[in-house]
Amino acid sequence: MSSSNGFKALARRVFTTTTLLAGLGTSLSPAQAHTLCEGFLPENDMRIPVGFKGSFRGLSGSGVTEAEFNDVLNRIEKIYAPIVRKEGGNLQVKRLWSDATVNASAQQIGSNWVLNMYGGLARHPATNIEGFALVACHEMGHHIGGAPKIAGWFGMNGWATNEGGSDYFATLKCLRLMFATDDNEAILTQRPPDAYAAQLCDKQFARPEDRLICKRISLGGTSVAGLFQALRKETTPPRFDTPDTSRVRKTNDNHPATQCRMDTYLAGALCPVDVSVGLSNSDYRQGSCVEGADSVGFRPRCWFAP
Repeated sequence: MSSSNGFKALARRVFTTTTLLAGLGTSLSPAQAHTLCEGFLPENDMRIPVGFKGSFRGLSGSGVTEAEFNDVLNRIEKIYAPIVRKEGGNLQVKRLWSDATVNASAQQIGSNWVLNMYGGLARHPATNIEGFALVACHEMGHHIGGAPKIAGWFGMNGWATNEGGSDYFATLKCLRLMFATDDNEAILTQRPPDAYAAQLCDKQFARPEDRLICKRISLGGTSVAGLFQALRKETTPPRFDTPDTSRVRKTNDNHPATQCRMDTYLAGALCPVDVSVGLSNSDYRQGSCVEGADSVGFRPRCWFAP
């Protein structure tokens, strides 16, 4: 990114956060007003209003219903509001169903830990229940997804887990809790997962319930990877059996490439570390799989450098 484009991106972030705070009638010190994450998706001008019927780049459908939208967010609140409270925060899930924005974001304002969940993204034809749940878990991951963290402006406000780390948290921890009480076998009978991902899940886990949750998580990975492909207007579809082989020298805090993000979802789903083992804000190894110590399930090198 050129210095000019970098300045413009910074200016957009400042404007977005300042405008939001002004709209709330809130005056916060720099220590209280924390940076707004750019969003689950790269910046885009797509809008999908309530009641839209049509298609995008060959995809047809209406995404998830308002009832499904609220059910996913009810689960997020039930699981994570007590955890956030123990950390001294107050979880606020903003249910912006009527907003046509095709994105989602996270922010911290004082003690409020906010998830902005837009109806436009939920209504995109690539979005299914698992995909929308993955998006919600990704935004929760910015708050509690552990290392690696985004440094923030001038080294300040480094509260947010970076994009790849939030993707990893979503499938490593959050979705396992979200799907734990569902009849996953019945759901997968109606909507079979990718055969390659399913084979890896069966190989990795001994317990039937763990295998089923792993496979269901892969449905979410397929959904959102299709969303990335559509918004980026990419012609090559991402696949679980065609991983990104690139290796970064320095951890990429921004949105990884479509295939790389899909790889991250599968890695988190395959990591056998128990969901009860928490992540660390300073040690990326805690509560996760690690390259060298584990054969699968670690953060992909296409965005992460140990």
